[in-house]
Amino acid sequence: MWLLLVLGPIAALNYVLAITIHEFGHYLVAKHLGYTLSKFSISPYGVALSYADENLDYRDEVKIAVAGPLANFVSSLFVVGIWWLFPSVYHFSESFVTISTLLALFNLFPAYPLDGGRVFICLSQFFFSGKIAKKITVFLNILLSGLFFVLFVAFCFINFNPTYLLFSVFLIGGIIDLNFTTKFEKVSVFCKKRKEFAKPSVVLISPQVTLGQLVSKMQTSKTYLFCVQLDSGRCFLLGEEMILNLLKNYQINDKK
Repeated sequence: MWLLLVLGPIAALNYVLAITIHEFGHYLVAKHLGYTLSKFSISPYGVALSYADENLDYRDEVKIAVAGPLANFVSSLFVVGIWWLFPSVYHFSESFVTISTLLALFNLFPAYPLDGGRVFICLSQFFFSGKIAKKITVFLNILLSGLFFVLFVAFCFINFNPTYLLFSVFLIGGIIDLNFTTKFEKVSVFCKKRKEFAKPSVVLISPQVTLGQLVSKMQTSKTYLFCVQLDSGRCFLLGEEMILNLLKNYQINDKK
């Protein structure tokens, strides 16, 4: 609605198309790497594909993050190629090429939750600790947000451009909604990566919980121990491997 009211229907349509292509690029690479989409959300400051909030291998995260801007660049080049064959299309598609290219370049800024910010956090951990890398990214968020706001104020006296304000709000929103744990999780719990000396998460459950409910809690980046408390007060532990073995002999809705 913001884009439609401020920029008009054609520019708004081009923005929506560019954003859709951008997110579809993320989706295709994530799916190719074995991740599954759980939610597509539109927030006041941006669009996001959401997966389970668990740790992701940094190499996968870099590939997924880069895929969005790359999809915008490729789509822009594709449209430019069409101009050679059908020059008359130029007047209808010039806006899309400009918007798609700017969207890709904007997302390469090293600020969270932009793709460049995610890549920066992954790569900077080779030189700094994860905590320092995140602090640097927050500082860049504030710096870039302030810069875009100054540009917005300046252009109010030259040529009103609300895009700069939109970018500024987007980056501030990223700080407010800050969650640097990634939003992707591998589909299969049978290929769990285990870290040495990692503490398992202990979950207290009722005897009425089904095997299916236990499996739904199992994630690839954590190891769980389920503590079953009987009516008598006695407790015993169920490990993930024990649960998977039980599934071979019982139905997923069994409470045994």
